[in-house]
Parts: sequence; C-alpha cells; structure tokens
Amino acid sequence: MPAMLKSFWDQATRFWSGRTLAQRILFAGVAASVVAAFVLMIVWFNQPDYRVLFNKLGQDDASRVMETLKAGKVPYRLEEGGQTILVPADQVSELRLKVAGEGKLHGAGLGYEIFDDTKVGQTDFVQRINYQRALQGELARTIGEFPQIDKARVHLVLPQKSLFIEEQRKPSASVVLTLKSGAKLEQKQVQGIVNFVAMSVEGLDPARVTVTDTSGKILYQPKDGDSIDGMTSTQFDFRNTYQRNVERKIEELLTPIVGGGKSIAKVSAQLDFSRREIKKQSFDPNATVVRSEVREESSTNQKANVDGSVPETNFRGDGFTGTENKVDQSQEKRQTNYEINSETQHIVAPSGELQRLSVAVIVDYVQDPASAEPKFIPRSAEELERIKQAVASAVGFDAKRGDTIEVSCMSFGERELIGEPSLTQNMLEYAQRLGKPFLNGLLVFLFLLLVVRPVVMALIRPRVTREEIESISRLPEAERRIALAEPEEEEAELVEISKRLENAKILAQQLFETNTEQA
Repeated sequence: MPAMLKSFWDQATRFWSGRTLAQRILFAGVAASVVAAFVLMIVWFNQPDYRVLFNKLGQDDASRVMETLKAGKVPYRLEEGGQTILVPADQVSELRLKVAGEGKLHGAGLGYEIFDDTKVGQTDFVQRINYQRALQGELARTIGEFPQIDKARVHLVLPQKSLFIEEQRKPSASVVLTLKSGAKLEQKQVQGIVNFVAMSVEGLDPARVTVTDTSGKILYQPKDGDSIDGMTSTQFDFRNTYQRNVERKIEELLTPIVGGGKSIAKVSAQLDFSRREIKKQSFDPNATVVRSEVREESSTNQKANVDGSVPETNFRGDGFTGTENKVDQSQEKRQTNYEINSETQHIVAPSGELQRLSVAVIVDYVQDPASAEPKFIPRSAEELERIKQAVASAVGFDAKRGDTIEVSCMSFGERELIGEPSLTQNMLEYAQRLGKPFLNGLLVFLFLLLVVRPVVMALIRPRVTREEIESISRLPEAERRIALAEPEEEEAELVEISKRLENAKILAQQLFETNTEQA
C-alpha cells in the first residue's frame, strides 16, 4: 500500500476509534445520506430528456400512437389527461415519421379512410351514410387547422336525390367550433369557413350554412336572416362595437377628472344600414350659354317681260308689242340654340350611418374637503354641466340629429376606506410571492440551525469526568501541564469547527437574502 494511502488510513482509523458510539452513528448516518444524495443526483442527471411527440390528440389517435410505442418498446409519458405524449428527445423525429407513415393519426373523427375497409355487399344506405361521415370528418379536420380553433365538428344534411321528385330538397350544414382560451375569430375568417364548407359540398348554398361556438354564440348567420331588431348578426356586432368604443372614449375622458372607477357611461346608437343611391339634376334658367347659331341669307334680282297678245284673224290694226318689268327679292334665316346650365349628382349613402345617439353618464359623489371625517357630497351643477359639455364634444353631439346627453351624480354605494396595509399583511403577501422553493429552503436552514447544530456540538464537545480531574490532580506538575495541554488542543479544534459552522450559517443567510431580493 502506498505511504500516502497508509497514512490516510491510519488517521481515519485513529479518528474513528477515538469517537463515541453516538458520534459513530451520527457520522455513519451523514455519510450514508451523502452517498444516497450523490446516487440520486447521478440517476436524475442521467435520466433521458423527454420531448413532446404529439399534443392535443384525440382519444382514438392517442390510443393508436401508444400501441405503436408499446410495440417498439419505446418509453413514453402521458400529460394533459392523455392528450400529450412525450418520448426521449433523441427519438422524436424518427417516431414522428414512423407514426405518420403508418397512418395512425386520423384527426378529429373519421375521414375518407373509412372506405379503406369496405366490405362486399354493403347496401346503398350504408355507403351513403359512410360518405356523409367521411365528408364531415374531412371538413372538421381542415377547419381544425385554424390556429384559433381547438376542435371543430361539422353536421351535414344531404338529401337523397330522386328522379321522381320534382322539387329537390337543398343540403345544409352546421359548424360548431371550440375556440382556444382567449382566441377570437375575425369575420373574414368565419366567412372563409363558410365558403370552404359551401364549396366542398355539392349543391350547398352559403346561405344554408351556420357557424356557432360551444358557448352558443352565433359566429355566422345568412345575410337574409334577421336577428335582433331586424338586423343581421354582422350589423348587430357592428352596432355593439360602435357603442363600446364611444363608452370607452367617455370613460377615458372622465377618469382624470373624477377618478378611476367613479364614472359609468352607456351609449345607445341608432344606425341606418340601408343602402341608398340618390341622383340629382338641377337647372339654372338664368345662366344660358349659346351652344350653336345658324344664319342663312339669300337675294334675287330678275327681269320680267310681258309678251304682246296675238290679234284675232279678222283684226286689221297693229298688234301690242308688250312691256319689260324688274323683280328684286332678298331672304334672311337665323337659328340660335341655347344650352341651359345643369348639374348632375350621383350620391351613394354609406351603410351604417348614425341617425341618433343617446348618452347617459353617471358620476360618483366627491369627498367633502371641509369635513374632518370622510364625507361624500354630490357634485355641483356647474361641474356636471362642464362634464356634459366635455362629453358632448367627445362624442360629436348634434342637436339637429336628435342626440341626447344626460349626466347625473349618484352615490356608488358604501365605500371602504382602505388605509396603508399593515406589516403583517405585507409579510403575508411577501411570503406568498416567495413560493414553496424558498419556504422549503428556510425550513431546511432552520432545521440545520436549531436541531442539527446543537446535536453536533453536543456530540463533539469533550466530556471531563470527575475521575479524570482527580487523576490529573495527583499527577506531578510537568505531567499535569501536559495533560491539561491536550484538552486545550481539542478545544482549539472545537473553536475551529464552530467558526466553520458560523461561516456556513452566514453564507446560507446571504443566499437566502439574495433569493428573497430576486423574488
């Protein structure tokens, strides 16, 4: 055996033989605890790192994936009620490809894979029902791909076609969506779902598709379907959104004036959703413009000869030789066309035009500054009038439109005067924020300080019996000094051990304070 190891072994043997039975039991327990903790740390660090293989699985898909993992003897874990399956991180990619290749994931419901095991001799009714189930499943899977949708179910009504019925019944569809927590679908997305379902089913009109969520809210209703107050669901949502925006604007205006939570605003808006096209054409007879003018002039200058008459046969005298006349003729023709000034307007009135706005505002009482005790009094009429004017300007008040604004001051009920929190409340709130890890650390520290430390100090403190004192007193002076020197050395060792324990205590306290500040 090497000299170093032999020396270490001799020192350990002397140390062990010089301990009492209680000290040996304590040291053995501590050593066993250290070894066990070391083994547990090794096992814990060497555990495989599990990663998510698939999540949000249905019961059927999860069962098929588990069968595949069991057949391959792959360790796995289940979380979230069996919807999430975890496997070792180094096998995630391989297992995903394997499961996908075997076609184990069918998604929500059955799809066209229902025809993979078609039996010979199935009736036409069974074939038709299977087709409807497959189509519903495929539509539900595709709709479930939306990031805001957790689950989707599609119900189709596909009337059977017949050659002997003149008026065929039209198909219809209903879609029920389970949205994720805090998620909301936009109107364009809902319209996309409706168009997708309508285009995927032969002969389905989008007007015969409805979309709702699991809370009963109608996400889509056909345009010709009336809702509350004769409005469609889209128009109803638009009116509610407009009213909420005006209410929020009023409360944001009043919060710096009356304080947070001391004002309530409610708005009722009447909107006109009809579409109107107006054509106007106006004429101004006083403003005329010459559009065109036509002018024609003509003149004639001719000579007219009057011939002499021929005498009769028995006439014996001279004949009439006749005369010569001049003819002058002139003609003028003028045509003027005037254009009347006209103006043509084509006005398309927007849908959702505001017809009337009614606003009601309630503000809380104000604390009386002249009272020594907390006392709340109504606000003055001048202050309410200023609030009314501010609200009217914020909402765009129009008296010609028939808008009304009412501002009232009412007590909001009994008030709890909350003072400064006590020290105990602060400590409890702070302790709740620390969490279990820090509280557990505090308990371990107190256990070591109040239990383990006194036991260790009691075990390692030297015990001097009466016989030892009497024997030392009988020794000569030189031997007595040597005997007394040995306890001094042991006492020095005890002092050194005590210093180390105190340093460990201070270090543990500093770590605890650091964790407390971070929390």
